Amino acid sequence: MKRTFSALFAAFGLMVFAETVQAEFPNRDITILVHASPGGGFDAIARALGRYMKPLLPKDVDIIVKNVVGAGGITGTVAMYRAKPDGYTIGHIYADGMLGTQMIRSNVGYDIDKFTWLAVVSSQEAEALLVRRESPYRTVKDLQKAKRVTWGVEGIGIARWVHAFLAANELKIPFDVVAGYGGTGETLPGLLRGDFDVFTQPIDHPSTLPYIRSGEIVPIVNLGESRAKNAPDTPTAIELGYKNLIVKVFRAMVGPPGLSKDLHKKWEGLLLKTMESKPYKDWAASFGIPLVPGNAAAAAGDMKVFVDLYGKYRQPMLDALKKK
Repeated sequence: MKRTFSALFAAFGLMVFAETVQAEFPNRDITILVHASPGGGFDAIARALGRYMKPLLPKDVDIIVKNVVGAGGITGTVAMYRAKPDGYTIGHIYADGMLGTQMIRSNVGYDIDKFTWLAVVSSQEAEALLVRRESPYRTVKDLQKAKRVTWGVEGIGIARWVHAFLAANELKIPFDVVAGYGGTGETLPGLLRGDFDVFTQPIDHPSTLPYIRSGEIVPIVNLGESRAKNAPDTPTAIELGYKNLIVKVFRAMVGPPGLSKDLHKKWEGLLLKTMESKPYKDWAASFGIPLVPGNAAAAAGDMKVFVDLYGKYRQPMLDALKKK
């Protein structure tokens, strides 16, 4: 009987200890994984989230932003997917881009459906078709009439290639890709040099906005629901009659598969409180990208939109890749 009571007492003690540890989350440093290079939009947003979340955490808890770069975002996404689901590692992910990559590449090492959706950082950054000032193309009709349009991307089968493929096929633009660039920092100068005809990038993005304002880059069509703030004269694809063509950068915060409901709720609350804080909102306004946050349910809902659109072109994309 004594042994039985001792065993029960020990078990009860372990339960209390486990609940205490859970209740004290977080009690050590947190890592935000970013699958993009330092200095870009994903990196800047992750660091801002960490900076303005810090006051909401215990004083001895720091947030470390870790860039895990490679294979068009796959390397970092796999690292997020394989992270221990203890709440101490979350990720800032290019959700629609990694969905597209998974749809057309086998054995990517992650399943986008199994991530724990924590929050939307933004899904308002509509892509646009951009050309350089010297380009003979000024309208979608010009591009449609071309014998062949060259499109700049970092690599075949990665996120920007997927966006280019969707836009070109919906708009009936004959195109070939020019690949092999190391991110926007290399691809954008390629457009300005005339390496290719078209580049797909949000109008309001800090990387493109200075060139649009100077007239060195000209937006032809915006792929969002409404016109871009910094290019009000550029029509949307919807206005041109392409009602199903909405292509946006979907930035989401995710946890690894298997994150508990309690940790899921805590992280959703922390992220939303951070993104609703005045310091973060002031920073977001100065950043130049329309960052519109949302909860976990909104993240799952936005992903459904991309699943439907990308699913429509999955087989054509696979067929195109077989020809490469």
